[in-house]
Amino acid sequence: MDYSFSKDHRITLKKELDLVFSEKQKIHVYPFLSHLHCIPSEFPALKVVISVPKKKIKKAHDRNRIKRLIREALRTNKQNLIDLSIQKNITILFSIVYLWEEVPSDNLVEIKLKKLLSQICAIV
Repeated sequence: MDYSFSKDHRITLKKELDLVFSEKQKIHVYPFLSHLHCIPSEFPALKVVISVPKKKIKKAHDRNRIKRLIREALRTNKQNLIDLSIQKNITILFSIVYLWEEVPSDNLVEIKLKKLLSQICAIV
């Protein structure tokens, strides 16, 4: 089992980013909102973009901490999505947007992100 979260798992192309946010398929698990897009591919993968709006969290060090917590929770719980993408031969592109106005605890992020990933698995 691979617990890394390398650049291969991040959306870096503007074309992919536009695909994710133009898609109407949304999943809402408070405090997260996720946009989801699946592409048939011969090289199945999982790609994600994480966003914490400056309008909600004013201080940069708090935004960075929240993104770090989300990345860590995603790194340890992504295996089901990777297995699903390999099984269905698709690339799963999704975003995670943080909607709360305060810095959460580690446990809350972990629990809510697991719930979000299970809902993504059910939709895909």
